[in-house]
Amino acid sequence: MEARSYRFTPMVVEPGVTPGVVLEVDVDGSPTAVRLQLAATGTEVDLLDGGVAPDAAAGDGTYTLGLTTADATFGFDASDVNRNFVGYLRLYDGASIEAQYNLFIDVLTPDVPAVDLRVVAPDLQYSDHLVNVFDAGFFAAPSAAAVTNRLYAALGDDYDFVNLIYGTPRFENRHHFAVGNEVSGIGVAPLDDTAAYGSAGRLLGITVFPIPTLFDAADRGHHHELGHQWINFLAVPPLDAAIPHWPLSDLARGIMGWGQGPGGQGLQFPFQLVPSGGDYTLAADPEPQEFTDLSLYLMGLAPPAEVGAHFVFDDQDQAPAAGGTLTGPVTAVTIGGVVAALGPRSPAHPATRRVFRIATVIVSESGLLPAAAMRLYDHFAARGAGEAVVPFSQGLAKGDTKPFYLATGRRGRLDMGIKRRILVDASRDGGVWWFPQTPPFDPAAPHQGRQLADHLRSLGHRVTELPRSSGPGPHLDEAMLAGYDLVIRAVGLGGYAASEIDAYRAFVDRGGALLLLADHGAPDDLALGFGLRFEGVNRGIRRLNRFTPHRITQGVGSLRYQAGGGLTRSPRGALILGRLSRLSYLDRNENGHRDPGEPCGPAVLGALTRGFGRVVFCGDANLWLAVPQPLVRNTLAWFGGA
Repeated sequence: MEARSYRFTPMVVEPGVTPGVVLEVDVDGSPTAVRLQLAATGTEVDLLDGGVAPDAAAGDGTYTLGLTTADATFGFDASDVNRNFVGYLRLYDGASIEAQYNLFIDVLTPDVPAVDLRVVAPDLQYSDHLVNVFDAGFFAAPSAAAVTNRLYAALGDDYDFVNLIYGTPRFENRHHFAVGNEVSGIGVAPLDDTAAYGSAGRLLGITVFPIPTLFDAADRGHHHELGHQWINFLAVPPLDAAIPHWPLSDLARGIMGWGQGPGGQGLQFPFQLVPSGGDYTLAADPEPQEFTDLSLYLMGLAPPAEVGAHFVFDDQDQAPAAGGTLTGPVTAVTIGGVVAALGPRSPAHPATRRVFRIATVIVSESGLLPAAAMRLYDHFAARGAGEAVVPFSQGLAKGDTKPFYLATGRRGRLDMGIKRRILVDASRDGGVWWFPQTPPFDPAAPHQGRQLADHLRSLGHRVTELPRSSGPGPHLDEAMLAGYDLVIRAVGLGGYAASEIDAYRAFVDRGGALLLLADHGAPDDLALGFGLRFEGVNRGIRRLNRFTPHRITQGVGSLRYQAGGGLTRSPRGALILGRLSRLSYLDRNENGHRDPGEPCGPAVLGALTRGFGRVVFCGDANLWLAVPQPLVRNTLAWFGGA
């Protein structure tokens, strides 16, 4: 006999608000008793299947118990990180305990940020970091493909990974599986099953969390499952002794842990190995774990030159314990041996992805989730993009954990946003964005830039338009920009303070996207701050019709270029993606005719990467206002990691 699944109603409790809780447990088999030993009292109470309230129906295998909120939240404090241990669920056969399970409940506290919910359809809603799909039939035969197809139909093919959370918990292990792979040299075969999951090739993998209280995107367990997209599939002895985990070795200290034989469960190794002759003493190490250098190489976040020598214990049947000893001998392994056996990783660092976008989806079986559940699970998803060590609580384990950014040694980031938070910085607009308005500018009133802003809103993005200000500057700072994923800088007349330029650069460095739109006339400070110089005015046949092949220019036809400027300087590494017709020229001094040295068909469109972020730059804002169009669509996709 076994407990198949369980549910608390409500799913998330609020101390002082929730009047009571109902626990239901679905049992396979015929136990003589189903009991919960309450953490609050230490005593056992019976769950019943007799059809008496709160039990819905007699003899259906669902055992039910009513609890007070005080019992469900007994002993709860900040170290529990919004998950509280309720007690031990036990299935009895006579006097014998046949199965025992730990039960935890979600607890909403005032410090969890509020969310803005968007209901797309009766079966789908989302917040900034969480999607909820209602599927009454899902739990009878869970299908990740059914959920992801619904996700993509509603919100687009914009994600590298999907976290799939069961709103009704099942007593199963979390796990990850790949649906796409184009990386060679890591022991994984090419794979493209993306169409079955609703993606046109972007989706890489899905991580399943059958027990929702074990989901926290900042936690080691989340990173561990994500790491299985690349690690460990090295059929290179002795690294192949515990695929898909590391064997008992000095690699076990990392997030991917170690396994007891091929296909075994991943186990943590919170120890430092201290040499003792040919053996090693295990010293307890409470520090939060990170990915090892070899793991980072396989993920594409480190070059082979940064992978040190490692060793694997010849005897894999040893049991690690603090203060104990692991006996030698050991076998050395090197990155050279891995490359010799499997070939170099391709794509190779640094021409690899550093930012991965993840959609977190929670499936519910009885309608869309209430606001409290959306609020809490949005919070746990958002934690994946953190930059500081945070406390965690996973089952009975507590401590500190490093979000992905820190767990990768500041080499990688997770983008947990469902849709983009977009700021239109039209605070220096010279008449393109706000036309035909005059001060004071009103985003709610008709204006030329509104067609692009409303188009972005129609795609589900949140758009804020920042008007010109007559007050003293600066008006922008790093904290303000940190609230957005994408900034559209609409034209650049008027100066930027040095602190504002620094804030923009910091925004991009941390993973922000910037669409930098210039205009004709004198160079603007912000463009110069990124090493870009737009100047003059273009004359002649002003058509943007010569493109460099790139994701941004795919399917883009000839575009009218109004009176924008031309690019005369760009930083090393910038890609020039578009030039005007050869029948145009850049009038750098704006005297109305072409002088010696003024180029024909100047560069006007390009892209660059900086830190974790991306910048697209263009000398004319007007051409972006004609929507929908491929250039806008492609730029959004590229900003999103495509």
